[in-house]
Amino acid sequence: MKAFKQLVLLLSLFVIAACEQANIEAPASNYVDDALPPLFKVAFTGGIPASLKLQLNTATVNDAFLISETGAEATGDQLAEFISPGRNVFRVEANGAVQQVYFYYDILGPSVHILDVDRSTNTVTGYAEDVGGVASLQLDGQPVTVAGDGSFSTAFVDQAVNQFVATDNFGYSSTTEFARKDQNFTGISARLNQGGLDFLLGVLEQELGQTDFGPIIETLPVTRVSPLPGINLNIRITQFDLDQPDIDLVVQDDETVDARIDLYDFDMGIQVWGNIFLIPLNSGAIVHFDRLLIETNYLMDIVDSDLSVALDDTSYSLQGLMVNLLIIPSYTYIDAIISGITNNLINAFEPMIVSISEKVIAPIVSDFIKDIPIELQVTVPGDGEKVNIRAVPEFLDSKDLGITVDLNTRIWAPEPADVPGQLGSLYVAGETPSLEATTPSGIPFDFGAAINSNVINQALYAAHESGITTMTIRPDVYSNATPEGIAVYSADSNNIAQVDAIGIRIEPASAPFVKFMPADQAAGTLGWYDLKLSFDLYKPEWGEFRTLFGVTFNLEVPFEVGATEDGFLSLGIEQLPTIHVSATDNKGLILLPPSFINQTIDYFMPAVLPRLAEELKVIPLPRIYNHSLYMREFWIAGPGNNSLALAGDLVPYSVTAAATAPSTLLDYQTQNISVKRDAISSGGNIESQTVMVSGGEAVINVEGINPEAVRGDLEYRYRVDGGGWSIWKRRDEIHLRRLLAGEHNVEVCSRTVLLKREVSCPTVNFSTTVQ
Repeated sequence: MKAFKQLVLLLSLFVIAACEQANIEAPASNYVDDALPPLFKVAFTGGIPASLKLQLNTATVNDAFLISETGAEATGDQLAEFISPGRNVFRVEANGAVQQVYFYYDILGPSVHILDVDRSTNTVTGYAEDVGGVASLQLDGQPVTVAGDGSFSTAFVDQAVNQFVATDNFGYSSTTEFARKDQNFTGISARLNQGGLDFLLGVLEQELGQTDFGPIIETLPVTRVSPLPGINLNIRITQFDLDQPDIDLVVQDDETVDARIDLYDFDMGIQVWGNIFLIPLNSGAIVHFDRLLIETNYLMDIVDSDLSVALDDTSYSLQGLMVNLLIIPSYTYIDAIISGITNNLINAFEPMIVSISEKVIAPIVSDFIKDIPIELQVTVPGDGEKVNIRAVPEFLDSKDLGITVDLNTRIWAPEPADVPGQLGSLYVAGETPSLEATTPSGIPFDFGAAINSNVINQALYAAHESGITTMTIRPDVYSNATPEGIAVYSADSNNIAQVDAIGIRIEPASAPFVKFMPADQAAGTLGWYDLKLSFDLYKPEWGEFRTLFGVTFNLEVPFEVGATEDGFLSLGIEQLPTIHVSATDNKGLILLPPSFINQTIDYFMPAVLPRLAEELKVIPLPRIYNHSLYMREFWIAGPGNNSLALAGDLVPYSVTAAATAPSTLLDYQTQNISVKRDAISSGGNIESQTVMVSGGEAVINVEGINPEAVRGDLEYRYRVDGGGWSIWKRRDEIHLRRLLAGEHNVEVCSRTVLLKREVSCPTVNFSTTVQ
């Protein structure tokens, strides 16, 4: 896991360690302009460092610099591809010492934050933020008065979508829209390819081979036969079995599926009774076909917001038909009688074929796709928060051997918690794209879906409104949330004793949101504005928890995606987040240095985010009955990168159940790190002490025994100290940083491409201690 954290201190520049051998001279700290910094310059005081790493945001950029004995230089134009609009970090690591500066390429326009909404008075409160300054703000076309700090409180119109347009002092504008929580979106487009439909063939063949056709036979009419004057017979089918049929299903371009059932050497039983010149006849017969071919066309449609499969047309052909009466009367006209029976069998047989097509095959095809629509309620285990999910078919199409179903979606909290009001979820205009027959890289797939960001953001808003995003962290949740645990950054003189207890409260003012962007190892960025962290302390002499400080910050972190076996999109957060501190409220009960507040965020948020991601299991994926989706590939699609597309293989539940389980092999190494701890002296000065932390970081090497190696590599997931599980993905190592002091347990599990999980997952255990 290659990542590092960009943490804003209350100071303008945070130097992680003294950097005597390499010093950043340009750009200046907190450089702000709508032009790229003209120069990036690092000065060396003792020649080229033996170990030198120049990093711009997440990219190592040594090759872009001209490096000499006295320093390293590159122009902004040379580094343009690594510079993002907004906040950037330039970082230099030389012989283990690190220096970094933040600068702003301000071409985005202001960001708009909503702090509260009162729908009884239709008032919205919030602020617009831009390092270059806010010049103007409009809400739904009307000007909004903005204070010097960017704050505002104004009336709004209660409508489906509210739009802010904010302009900064460089003239750049941004548009931010919020969709009211009761909105529906055509937000998911699912595609079932021919390869996925082929999974139905085995189901059909097995079902037809095991079906008891007795109830159908009982409903069939009697066929009358009169081959010659004076001969009046009745024919009824008595026995019918489809043993080992050969079936093909082919998607057509007119919203239909053609079914072809082929049987060779097929027998069925009939009963023949009646009169031959007033002489009664009652005999069974065996009808033999050299070949029976049934061709049926099924029409797919949307009826009452549900998928419908109906019989459109059926035809069949018979070859090598022969009738053998079990009782053969010695009549001169027996050949004519049998010929009459044979010629009229088509009249007896046709209702049977239609009944098979309507009552057996059509329901099986319908069942196969019946789970694409979604209507369910998700309840978070333990806490009980509820989120309702509804996704019903709105449009159906078929082309290029695939079926596309567009779903109209809504996700909401049926029991809202007591959280600050919001205008709604972050909204981006634009249609959800339909998938093609292959992925952009040309890989065919069984089943896939494109999910609009509006669906995900509405789900995140519903999770926030239900109370899922409000959290309390104490030792029963995170075992190392103790005075001993925070000793990695809290000095002994900070007056937090081992007999005390600490608690962390996460109280967000707004919902998290996602923005998609094409990138390696990430689907986009998860943002979370105006998140408040409160640090509570319990002392025996107080007899209660008291708040030492609160800190409000904005958070951004790259996220990855996966698919759960039970049909939800999973968000993976394994990189360390970028934090922007906007306000602090130090209660003064205990004098704490600013670094204590920053390091509390630094160490606790990596534990909070995986737990949050695991609980955000509220984003539905279309499903196929009795199958799971093994995701092979994801990509960003749609106008303005508004959608996430993912595609992969269908795996029948029965195949997963019968598969052989994998196993995981682990090895690990811990690393010692040095940490600077600050305290405030009795004279009011900040005193620093560097301590060595044993086991402050860990690297876990992962490999496994894969019984399905020919099908694909194993995927792994892990969790730390009983926290949230990561997503499943291919990996060969796990990096752990920002570990609190105490005992740590890391559990790692593997699964195959057939979604067979390891039976007993191994763990590694190690300690983090302050020397």
